[in-house]
Amino acid sequence: MKKSRVLAVVMAVLMMVTLLPSMVFATAAPSGNLDGKLKVKGTLAIGSTLSADYSKVKPEGITDDNVSFSWSLKDGDLLTEVGTDKTYKIDEKDLGLPIVLKITGKEETGVSGELTVTTQEVSETEEEAKALAEKKKEEAKAAGEDPDAEESEASADSESSENTPDTEAGTSEEPDSAQPEETIEPAEETESADVQENTDVQEPADTQEPAENSVIEVNGEQSGTQNADEADTSGDSQTETPDSADTAADASEKNEEPTYSASAYTEDGSGILDFGSVEEGYTEIPEAQMVTITNNGTGDLNFKEIAPENFMAADINDAPLKSGESVAVWVKPREGLKAGEYKDLITYQTEEGADVFFEADFTVKEPENKKVEDHENNEQTDPGETSDPAAEKIYKLTADPTELPFDDLTAGYEKVETTSTVTIKNEGTEAVTLVQPESEFFDIAPVSEVESSGNIQLAQGGEQTFTVQPKLGLSAKDDPYVEELVFASDESTEASATVTASVMVKTETPKTVTATVKPEGPLKFGTLEQGYETAPDAQPVTVENTGTEAIRIQLSAPEDYEVGEPSAEVLNPGDKAATFTVQPKTGLQAGDHSDTISVTDQNTGNTLAEVRLEFTVSESEPEPNPGLSVTDSLEFGTKEEGYKELPDAKTVTVTNTGNTKIVLKQPSSNAYTIGTLSATELEAGDNATFSVQPVSGLSQGEYLEDIVIANDANVEAYVNVHFSVTKKKTDNSKKANNLTGIKKPSDIKDLPNGTQKTQKALKLPGTVKITTTKGEQKASVKWDVKGSSYDPSSAERQIFNVKGTVILPEGVKNPNKISTVIAVSITVNGYQGTEAAASDNKITGIDSNGKYDTNTKITFTAAGAGMDNTNPRKGDTRYQPKSWKITETRTWDGEPYTATFRVSKPGKYTLKVTFGQQKYDGSSWKDTGTQSESTVTFTVSQAAVLTATPSPAVTQTNQKSAVQTGDSTPIMTFVIILIVAVVCIGGILVYRRKKK
Repeated sequence: MKKSRVLAVVMAVLMMVTLLPSMVFATAAPSGNLDGKLKVKGTLAIGSTLSADYSKVKPEGITDDNVSFSWSLKDGDLLTEVGTDKTYKIDEKDLGLPIVLKITGKEETGVSGELTVTTQEVSETEEEAKALAEKKKEEAKAAGEDPDAEESEASADSESSENTPDTEAGTSEEPDSAQPEETIEPAEETESADVQENTDVQEPADTQEPAENSVIEVNGEQSGTQNADEADTSGDSQTETPDSADTAADASEKNEEPTYSASAYTEDGSGILDFGSVEEGYTEIPEAQMVTITNNGTGDLNFKEIAPENFMAADINDAPLKSGESVAVWVKPREGLKAGEYKDLITYQTEEGADVFFEADFTVKEPENKKVEDHENNEQTDPGETSDPAAEKIYKLTADPTELPFDDLTAGYEKVETTSTVTIKNEGTEAVTLVQPESEFFDIAPVSEVESSGNIQLAQGGEQTFTVQPKLGLSAKDDPYVEELVFASDESTEASATVTASVMVKTETPKTVTATVKPEGPLKFGTLEQGYETAPDAQPVTVENTGTEAIRIQLSAPEDYEVGEPSAEVLNPGDKAATFTVQPKTGLQAGDHSDTISVTDQNTGNTLAEVRLEFTVSESEPEPNPGLSVTDSLEFGTKEEGYKELPDAKTVTVTNTGNTKIVLKQPSSNAYTIGTLSATELEAGDNATFSVQPVSGLSQGEYLEDIVIANDANVEAYVNVHFSVTKKKTDNSKKANNLTGIKKPSDIKDLPNGTQKTQKALKLPGTVKITTTKGEQKASVKWDVKGSSYDPSSAERQIFNVKGTVILPEGVKNPNKISTVIAVSITVNGYQGTEAAASDNKITGIDSNGKYDTNTKITFTAAGAGMDNTNPRKGDTRYQPKSWKITETRTWDGEPYTATFRVSKPGKYTLKVTFGQQKYDGSSWKDTGTQSESTVTFTVSQAAVLTATPSPAVTQTNQKSAVQTGDSTPIMTFVIILIVAVVCIGGILVYRRKKK
């Protein structure tokens, strides 16, 4: 082959390679409306992370990029959104609540519609989550439901998309509230088989498909074998077909009477399960064989439990077998069968009377060593001796148990809950015909039987189990009904077994619904001071059912108390008492908070008992704040030296302006006569008086003095007094103008907090009065304001002195060197704080009396008064949002004080937000215990259900972006190869033309 041809072949191969991405790797991007079954991956326990499972979601190929997410907590009818990421980590606040995941298709990716799934309740640990999931399965089984079918049905109900019409079967008028919850299965859950054993023998692992041409007689309707076509027409199918389902539906719509029939198919088509033969004492049970049972009628079949005597068989009691459906059951011999040939007719009975049966064969041979021993024993027997056949026949029947005591019944009973069983065993050497006894007081029926001419045949070593229960309509009497039930045989009168059955029928007692609570007296929680941070200890209350009927406990909820859930919601007569706890809430205002808890039976609505609660909150004692006010300064004027008439005495009043008791001490003075205090102990608001008068005989001078009223609270209190004594008048024209005294200015009180540190702001006078030898006159003062201890930034109450220097007027001399320094006491009040008003608390984002649709996201913000105070001072107050409630209370841990919720059920709702008052102590905000509530009422209406039209597929004419194939294989490499191949082929063609 020429080189050019080889090269052309290579180039052709390379061109084919470039087409591989479109032929091999390209896959269609998901497009269309969301459908199918959405699941949640992860364990429903605190700390676990959940994600969406798209394994059963349509269209196929859906990823996190195709949808948006909404994770919500479901609390009754209230949905509170907690996340919008593709995963959600379970928090402690989620404990006990189901989680709802809703995915919405992103239309820009070609996906529309939405799906929703609801999980089981969140548990605290993974072990509890697994136990809860297992419990729900057990409850479904106990209710006669198939957990897998229930899960499938629940998931179908929980799936919702926008294109589901209102008229679709199974659609609820309240979509969210009616959604069943889908339980997430634990990660280590064991697989459940399609069938269950009645024994401890392990289930066979493999199942085989039944033969299509074997059918066994059902109710005598057909026998023998069928060909494949006949089997198909009789409903030989393991799953429900649309035709059969439609037939059943049509029959139901036309009110036709359903038909009940079934058929069984063995694996080999013979209608007989042959398990071969083993030696007696075998330990390995033959492998199970499968039989397929099909419902050929139009009605559902409910199979009863099955317990063959010599074989084990799977029960068909997980769920009714629907029309056209099939189920495969296993059968195998029991362990420990004695030597013999077993040909049992295995019968599956239904409550509708459509029984189906087939034969099971099994042979147990005697061991070889036993045959040898029997042969040797026969050889050692005297040939002349002959055995009497009649003497070797033994007829013996035994019963287990021999006594059947039944629970007491009440006269007028309509059904008997308890059914006992007794097993009759043939322990003789011969087969017998068992005769069932007739009883006056008890119903007796075989559990399963093999009939021959109307009698029960019992082989040697065989057993027959009977059910026994009291008959309906037995009247009450003082002693029990006792009867001996004799199971006999036709072959021998000695072969019988006796069972003694007994039951007591009592007179019907009157039905009463009563209960008592303990303690009988009130729960006393004592008295606490307002502002308490720790509530009194919770106290337990027990509820005991003293009646004859079960009660369902419901407790009222007093506003000022926390009431715990009762330890048991339902109390049957004779049950242990249920317990719950009661505790006062914190932050209650001063007053009497006595209340009552009503214990009510939900079944009847009657109040069964009441629990009285007593708790008092006293007003808080104010912090000690001692204070005294004293009469302003006293002026006694001027007297000439040698005066005989004293100035009139003046009264000083001392008032307790604080909030605590103050004890005064008697004041004293050398220049003044001080009268006795009228009272030394002053309660808040009380006052005392004393008199002040200059003494006689004072020499020339100025008697300016602060008379101090000492006290045990060390509160500064004094009164400034002044008295002037001058020399006798002479010719003043020749006297010098000498300083004789300075009159002290009055104290300055009650200046507002934050007053500026200036002479003018502090109201210091610019002049003072002075006395000279020529009389009174004014003199200016220079105040040392900066040198005082006053701090204008302090929020505390301040009392301080400001010193000043008196500047003597011109011509005034100071030969006696009288001090010209004076001081004034100034009081600046403490900061009282900015009081935030509770009326300024707001709820924004939600309209008062607004109207919203169901499942609409509603976001609101709580704005507390004073929360915008970024530079607080001691004493400032504010209201911090604490919690919000629609049906259940939710709390905020901190900013932002925003929440989002959805309501799935139409109605009128009230949003209540609780604000707590806080006070700034100089370093941090502290709760005061005062609370305020703001509410907003809104209405939720049922949202209209819209039918979504799937988006049209993008074509080459309107597509603005690259086609999404779902394949990430790099295409550039193949493009380069294609270009190289084209260039090479072109080069070859040019070369060949030139050569020609």
